[in-house]
Amino acid sequence: MCAEVKKGMAKEAYELEITTKYSSLIAGSEQGLEHGRRVIDQLRKQCGDVLPCLRIVDAPDFAVRGFMLDISRGKVPSNEAWRGLVRQLAGLKYNHLQLYTEHTYAFRAHKKVWGEADPMTKEEILALQKLCKENHIELSANFNSFGHFERWLKHEEYKHLAECPKGFEHPIKGKVPHGTTLRPDETSLKFLDKLWKEYLPLFESEKFNLGGDEPWELGQGWSKPHVKKHGKQRVYLEFIKKLHKQATKHKKKVLFWADILLEAPELVDEVPEDATALLWGYEANHPFAEQCARLAKAQRKFWVCPGTSAWNTFTGRTDNMLANVESAAKEGLKNGAEGMLLTSWGDNGNHQPWPVMYPGLAYAAGLAWNQKGAKREDVARAVNVAFSQSIKSGLGETLLELGRVESGIKNPKPNRSRHFDLFFATKKQLKKELETLTQEELGRVFVAIEKAGLTYAEHAEKFLWEFGAATEIEVGGEMARWAVRRGLLAKAGKSAKELGEELPELVARFVNSWANRGREGGMIDSAQKMAEVGREL
Repeated sequence: MCAEVKKGMAKEAYELEITTKYSSLIAGSEQGLEHGRRVIDQLRKQCGDVLPCLRIVDAPDFAVRGFMLDISRGKVPSNEAWRGLVRQLAGLKYNHLQLYTEHTYAFRAHKKVWGEADPMTKEEILALQKLCKENHIELSANFNSFGHFERWLKHEEYKHLAECPKGFEHPIKGKVPHGTTLRPDETSLKFLDKLWKEYLPLFESEKFNLGGDEPWELGQGWSKPHVKKHGKQRVYLEFIKKLHKQATKHKKKVLFWADILLEAPELVDEVPEDATALLWGYEANHPFAEQCARLAKAQRKFWVCPGTSAWNTFTGRTDNMLANVESAAKEGLKNGAEGMLLTSWGDNGNHQPWPVMYPGLAYAAGLAWNQKGAKREDVARAVNVAFSQSIKSGLGETLLELGRVESGIKNPKPNRSRHFDLFFATKKQLKKELETLTQEELGRVFVAIEKAGLTYAEHAEKFLWEFGAATEIEVGGEMARWAVRRGLLAKAGKSAKELGEELPELVARFVNSWANRGREGGMIDSAQKMAEVGREL
């Protein structure tokens, strides 16, 4: 095959032609050539050694096609898992990666915070960055530097940095005994500056996601008089501006979550012009159209950030994911977003099987690269090509079916599957959960899980090669089944003693599946949360 870099073409663009007499590949850069070579590999997987005659002229819709993985809610991936993920991302033409970090970097002077977390080390970050560069992926810094600071502020030596050192009333969780948000003052800035000096130089990328989302208690403690005088959003923006100025000293360009800013759209015009607002939303009906239009009108840089719908669930939420990423991609492209950053979170312990995020990864990749060409009906096939050895592995079909087991429920909850809450509910919470679920609905979900289990059994041996994907998916299905059985028994007023007897073995299987890709740190907390349900039984 003739392959060459051609001047005048866009950096990632490529043209691939295969005829009966010759084949050629030209691109705007080595990265573009690599895209073309990977397409050839994918064609071979689907067609064998005899490739079809074709001509492909291809270039991306979004300049930045990123993925952000939460490594702060339990699971920090093993180095082997990182190697596999980066290669898979490259095959899907992702070119940007972030590791959502609260406390899972081994800061030299702060072992108190990360000691039990099995964090990423300096050497591991540098090795991951080298791997990413080899695969034409930009690894950028991510460290939440305003809200979500609870992993630090719960310790006595850091409480002086908290907006509410003695805790506050969380609108969702109730009473929290410690702070979660940094007070927006000079002391916090100086503290962050020391952390940044150690962390930011590890990353060659000029981009830095400093977070800033969900500062729940802002205005309830130290900043109360300022918020009363100027408003919460104004106080928030002024601190973001100071963080931006400080990051500029470190030669970084700021990315930040846009949720608080969009509560006061009139302030959008004051965002520094070189900062990038990250517009996140994870539900099918998220107002991406309205929010993208507002940021575009202010001529501010922004990315759209949908989710894999793979957290607070054991099976995924297929239809929500499909609609969520479609909406983000459509409105982002229409309004001039510079990038799309797919997110996958680990809320409440990261109990979900790792492969549950694969359909979202595949579909978002397609929509970010070629929105007109990406179709829902191709998602299963895309998963099989990207994440398994065989186009007929059934991995994609299995995951999509599992993600639809709750499709018959009239009252779905945002950001979660109902079975997840049924699993972890206290007796009091369980009673409340069941007020909006009928016996018939639970029965249909149970049947759907059993049916999906048959699909899994039909294909499991074909995707066993992919780390421990088969085991992980099977354990996730068992956890969902256990949860629905708990709901059915409670609804019928029957004893759940049998479930309690089964739970230790289920916890043990979960622990074993965690070890497929996750480090030991975080696993104990997640497993213990499962085991504590036994006391409720």
